[in-house]
Amino acid sequence: MKSSTLLSILLVTASSAIATPTLLICSDSTTADYANTSVLQGWGYDIPEYLAIPVKNLAKNGRSTRSFINQGLWANLLAATKAGDFVLIEMGHNDDGDPTTETSDRATLPGIGNDSVVVTNSTGLSETVHSFGWYLREMIADVRAKKAIPLLSGMVNRNYWTGTTLQKDWPFATYAEEVAAQTGVEYIDHTDYSVARWQSLGPTVAKTYYPNDNTHTNWPGAVINAETFVTAVKCDCGTSQLRKYLNAAGKAVKQSCITTCPTSRRDRSRRTA
Repeated sequence: MKSSTLLSILLVTASSAIATPTLLICSDSTTADYANTSVLQGWGYDIPEYLAIPVKNLAKNGRSTRSFINQGLWANLLAATKAGDFVLIEMGHNDDGDPTTETSDRATLPGIGNDSVVVTNSTGLSETVHSFGWYLREMIADVRAKKAIPLLSGMVNRNYWTGTTLQKDWPFATYAEEVAAQTGVEYIDHTDYSVARWQSLGPTVAKTYYPNDNTHTNWPGAVINAETFVTAVKCDCGTSQLRKYLNAAGKAVKQSCITTCPTSRRDRSRRTA
C-alpha cells in the first residue's frame, strides 16, 4: 500500500513537471533584456511579472528573422526548447530594408511569398535571401518539429506621429498575421494594442518614454509594452493559449479590448478587458 501511494505521488509530481511549459521569446532590441545600468529596457524583461510560467527571453538587439537564424541564435533557442513549450516570435523591425543594398545582413524581402534574391553578404559570400514570411514559416516548422507550440506576435510600434495621430499600420505585423493564418498558428496582436495604448497618451507624453530615439523604450515604457502584450493575450477572442497562464498581475491589467475578431487588423470595435 505504501509503495503504491509513493508511486502515485511520484507520477503526479512528474506529470505536473511535464505539464508546466516555458515561454521562449525570439525577438529584437524592443524586447531584449538590457543591463540594470541602461536607460533602455525591452518589454520581454517585464513579461515574467505577468505570467505564471517560466520565461526565457532570448531576444537579441539588432536581429531580424534572417540574422537570428544565420547567427545561430535560433539554433540555441531550439536547443533550449522542449515538447509543450511556447515559442513566441515577434520580429519585423530589422527585417525592413533592401537586402541587395544594405550591409548589415539583416533585411528580408517584404511579404510572405516564396520569392528570393541572391546577394553578396558582408562576408563576401553569396546568400539566398527570402521573404519575411518564408523565414517565419521555417521557424514555425522548426518549433513544431520539437513538438512545441509556435506563437506569432505583431511587432510593437515605433513612436512615429503625424500631428496627434500615431502610425498604426505596420506592414511586417500584417505579414506576421498573414503567415499565422496561413499556417494555423496563433497570432497575438501586440501591434494594435500597443498603438492604442500609446495613442491614448498623445505625442508629447509618449516621447518621454523614448529617451534615445523613437524605437527603444525606457524602463517604464517597457512596462507599457509588456502590458499591451498581456492585453492582446486577454483580448484574443478568448482563444489565446497563454491566457490561462496569466497570473494575478496579468489578470489585473486593464485596457480596451477588441470585441470582433475579423481577419483584418483594421476597423475593430473595442470593449474593456
